[in-house]
Amino acid sequence: MTGRRVGVATLIALLSVALTGCVVPAQPEPQDYTGTWRLQGESGDRAAEFTVSADRTYTARNIPINLACRTGNAATSPPGCADGVYPTNFSGHWKVAEGSSPGIRFYYADRFVRQGYVDSGGLAFYVGTLDAPRPDYLFVRASSK
Repeated sequence: MTGRRVGVATLIALLSVALTGCVVPAQPEPQDYTGTWRLQGESGDRAAEFTVSADRTYTARNIPINLACRTGNAATSPPGCADGVYPTNFSGHWKVAEGSSPGIRFYYADRFVRQGYVDSGGLAFYVGTLDAPRPDYLFVRASSK
């Protein structure tokens, strides 16, 4: 009788979860990140952008210094960080972020640069803290005209 009660309790718990809509959101797939991501509100040749390729490489152009130069260590940071030249251009490889914070992690010379978090259809970047009400930078997918 006890085993049957446990089984019924388990079934009720599973049905409760299913009926309340508590499901784990799907993690974005690697191909969801490919394309060109441009800083929201910018356009033209001087716009900050990440071009993310399916082969897990990327090119960053016109990236603000405080976004690119996370560590403050010129030896482990992308070009331009040592002398504070704005903007900075660099390239490297990327990985899908694992865990509860979906997004994409960018690396330069095998060193972590920054993570872009999925936010409202864009890639959100936080410079100071993740507790900020809004990201410091929001990159949106550029239209393919």
